[in-house]
Amino acid sequence: MDPQGAARAILDPQRIDLWCAFLADIDAAGHWRQCTALLDEGELRRARTLRRPADRRRHVAARALVRTVLSRYLPPAPQDWRFVADAHGRPQLSPEHRLPELQFNIAHTAGLVVLALRVGGALGVDVETPRRRTDTLALERYFAPAERAALRALPAAARRRRFFEVWTLKEAYLKARGLGLRLPLEGFAFEFGAPADVTLTMTDACADTPQRWALGQWSLRGRYLLALCAERRTPRPLALRLYETVPLGAVRSMPAQVLRTLGVESS
Repeated sequence: MDPQGAARAILDPQRIDLWCAFLADIDAAGHWRQCTALLDEGELRRARTLRRPADRRRHVAARALVRTVLSRYLPPAPQDWRFVADAHGRPQLSPEHRLPELQFNIAHTAGLVVLALRVGGALGVDVETPRRRTDTLALERYFAPAERAALRALPAAARRRRFFEVWTLKEAYLKARGLGLRLPLEGFAFEFGAPADVTLTMTDACADTPQRWALGQWSLRGRYLLALCAERRTPRPLALRLYETVPLGAVRSMPAQVLRTLGVESS
């Protein structure tokens, strides 16, 4: 794809576009000043409240990524997009843009910001670094019984990574539903079968059906776990395109190792 300002990309209801911005790449391009200049006063004010420099950098990168990616598809310049917060404090497009079907979701972890984008249908994305220090044993108690049993059956060397594989999918589903922890984490479960297979089951507490959702999980640069949950509007698989970019810079297709998918096909 051409750099910012070239021919616009096309939004397809049957496709999800995933955009990745690595903070080290922004460092190498020297784009931090340009990224910061795109943010509005509310976004800058939020950045100033973040005490840790790493958190401020991720915030600036995330807001710049959203603005520049949206402008690859639609006419407003990156600095002209306006956002409002939904009931859970997540940024959404302001009604003045009159784009109710445009959906996006943001996730970040150390060194990486991810944006998922589509028209029509809910979606959620999560990304993690499995090597980060986390008390996974304490968090496992919130998993569904089947998930806990599957973790206990694994050798210790594999258990930590499998925890994050489950955790990122659960986070992606929670974000797609838009209800946060009002949904019980033990009320839905992800189970892994043969290589590249994943299934979703749930109890009545979720007021939902597994068939409603397409799922995917990928490994990026051998370091990051990326999970996606997207609402299906037709029986056909959803197409997926994965890009890496520096805000206001060039874009290229991003290679990724497919770990497991259900109803999603890379294009």
